[in-house]
Amino acid sequence: MRHVVERYRGLGLATRLLLGGGLFVVVVGIGLLVVLLVGRPSVSVSSGRALVKVKLSGIGTELRGVRATSDGRPISLVEGAGGLVPAHQLTQDETVKVTAVATAPSWLRWLLGGSVSTTKTLRTPEASPAESVALSTRHGRVPVSFDNKVSVVEYRSVGGEIETLHLSRASTVARLSVSPELFAGTVEVAASPEPWEKVASEALSVKWFVVPPDKETLVLADPGPGATSARSDGRITLTFDKPVAKLLGSSRPILKPSVPGSWSERGPNTLVFTPKGFGFGPGTVVTVSFPEPVTITSASGIPGTSRTASAAKGSLASANTVTDATSFHFTTGPGSVLRLEEILAQLHYLPLNFVPASGAKVPRTFAEEVATMSRPLPGTFSWRWASTPASLEAEWAEGEANTMLKGALMAFEAAESSYDGYQADEETVNQLADASLWRELLEADLKDSLDPSPYAYVYVSQNLPETLTIWENGRIVLTSPCNTGIPESPTANGTFPIYVRFTFNYMSGFNPDGSYYDDPVYWINYFNGGDAVHGFIRASYGFPQSLGCVELPIPTAQVAFGYLAIGDLVTVAP
Repeated sequence: MRHVVERYRGLGLATRLLLGGGLFVVVVGIGLLVVLLVGRPSVSVSSGRALVKVKLSGIGTELRGVRATSDGRPISLVEGAGGLVPAHQLTQDETVKVTAVATAPSWLRWLLGGSVSTTKTLRTPEASPAESVALSTRHGRVPVSFDNKVSVVEYRSVGGEIETLHLSRASTVARLSVSPELFAGTVEVAASPEPWEKVASEALSVKWFVVPPDKETLVLADPGPGATSARSDGRITLTFDKPVAKLLGSSRPILKPSVPGSWSERGPNTLVFTPKGFGFGPGTVVTVSFPEPVTITSASGIPGTSRTASAAKGSLASANTVTDATSFHFTTGPGSVLRLEEILAQLHYLPLNFVPASGAKVPRTFAEEVATMSRPLPGTFSWRWASTPASLEAEWAEGEANTMLKGALMAFEAAESSYDGYQADEETVNQLADASLWRELLEADLKDSLDPSPYAYVYVSQNLPETLTIWENGRIVLTSPCNTGIPESPTANGTFPIYVRFTFNYMSGFNPDGSYYDDPVYWINYFNGGDAVHGFIRASYGFPQSLGCVELPIPTAQVAFGYLAIGDLVTVAP
């Protein structure tokens, strides 16, 4: 080495300067090459708890700007969550296009060039409940699991207000507050993974149980025990606090009455029975039976699954809960009164027309007919005849059970099937419209089976001289003097449907003076208990003489009998 140095010193000054300059150029060149290789600016974009995270590399690289759009719409960004977040909340699973621009520091741009940019498409995160059943070991708190970490949860118990839970740290489990008085219930849950996102627009149902210490099996039923307004063609949902396979194996609960349909599993804990065709029908008591005793409570979570003083042992007590039982009952609600009116009007059992609204889905199959029992068609009613008596129009009430509707049901039943007139006199509209009548009515509507009889109406005026008028299909067909009840036994005012008829019979009872009577009567139309329009021999007609009936001359009564039918209305006016 010393030899080399001595040789370098032995060189001339000019030579030594030349060699030193060359070395400097080499060093500078190597430095510039290193800067070009590792100092060039670059930028990358990713997402995490923030919507946008920008990573810069290169010597002194500066971020010049970040632009975000969704479907071409600009998104304003602000700093937050260790990166950039939208200034206004975005929806979940929304596509966001992000472009970031960076440059080298100004003193290096001569070497490294101008700006660089990168564009990346991101999607906002989404979250929903991971399971439809949640089990809790303590009253008042329900742990609900999600398929992603969440920051905000909105939830509502049945009948309650929407509550919002903000988690201090994002988590896959949120503990929701529920009534400490309940052992089971249902909550509608929606969440968002990030505070800068909107909560999901569609809430999902989560059924929850407080697992009892004695490990008794709990069943959340919808419809629940004692329900009285279940849909006649609706599903039965049973959610257990244990897996169905463990509790029932391949067996299934038994339904009575047995109707066509099928059981299916909706998750490991839930069984659903879906009826086919007509279903159970309106006003039907349905029994659901299990192979072993269970505790059944309402899936609605309404008050009724409340804890009592003995609840410390895990017991349940309420009208909506059946403890340690092998079965429970619920009743299907009545069909829509409005739908009854629509069908009966279209089949001419009412003095009205019904025209479905434009675009309304008119049923073409029996299954579609069944669906309308609880979902009537939109449309309008109108009177079939311009000359409809005002007293008859006064009996009409759209969407409400009324005497006119009752008469129409009686007329339909008399025309389509066997008929017990005496019982019908006491029954309400909903009692008359039982499962069998609804089935017949839907089938008749599908076939457009019109009323075979004209629409008749009887009006009795007690103004002297008393008269009876029969109106049929828009015109008066009979007017006659008549007799109504004496003051001691008056004819009740009001409107009543004819419920049973005879060509001849005997009427018996006691007169106001206590004497007994047993009289032959003819062409009889009973309309209100023992009151009837019938023929009876009197010296004259036109003033009160009967014990409540409306009496006509026998020949006139025979004519009237020919116009009238079961279900025709009789109005007795003062």
